[in-house]
Amino acid sequence: MRGELHLLIIGEKLNSTIPQIRQAIKDKDRIFIQRLAREQAEAGADFLDINTAMEDEVEDMQWVVETVQEAVNTPLCIDSTNPAAIKRGLESIQKGRAMINSISLEKNRCKDILPLALEYDCLVIALTTDDQGIPKTVDERLRITEKLFDILAKNSFAPNNLYIDPLVLPVAVDSRNADIFFQSLVRIKSEFQAKTVSGLSNVSHSLPHRHLLNRYFLAICTVCKMDAAILDPLDKQIMTALITADLLAGNDRLARKYLQAHRAGDLED
Repeated sequence: MRGELHLLIIGEKLNSTIPQIRQAIKDKDRIFIQRLAREQAEAGADFLDINTAMEDEVEDMQWVVETVQEAVNTPLCIDSTNPAAIKRGLESIQKGRAMINSISLEKNRCKDILPLALEYDCLVIALTTDDQGIPKTVDERLRITEKLFDILAKNSFAPNNLYIDPLVLPVAVDSRNADIFFQSLVRIKSEFQAKTVSGLSNVSHSLPHRHLLNRYFLAICTVCKMDAAILDPLDKQIMTALITADLLAGNDRLARKYLQAHRAGDLED
């Protein structure tokens, strides 16, 4: 188990797009879901992402939330574009402060989901995308970020509760995509004093040795002071990259967390 790191970890494993998870939800396999929740919590997840979009999303959301909360006290991240599923998930939460993944400038996303975030006092992930899709440039992502902050201010949503995801695109499509993301990350933090977040898997899409790319991507994001990541906390090499990058980024005074991980056997070459 890790010590507290600079970066908030959102465990990604309870996602119905994963065939094994989808089947477990369909079968109402409580033991499997609870074991996976406990394993992620014990590995250091600060939040557990819950996505049930692939089946009966609203009813499944309630079942997964209730099932997970029987096993762990870890706060939950309700991952959906469906306001009804988000509301059902938030209504079912009995422990901790929830996070919503996500809002954006796509049609009705803010209008339908932001009131739920305000009602339930949630943290929120906001994506830098609109009805034209994910922008290709840094400036366009900052333009969307500015609009998001304007909307949130008009609705009295506390900016400290927001995590901006600049949305990395695959480097297999354009080798500049990771660098565009890093530049967006740095500028969003500098110009808006905003918290930032990213998932890892998209950067490596369609390339071999994806875990290798994901690890180095995470390490650079950590040095760029990203605040949260959606990742697999059971991947010891990913967690090793995070702990090591946290030290190199100056976030681990006297290497205490690094040495703690070493003594616990949590570092993997």
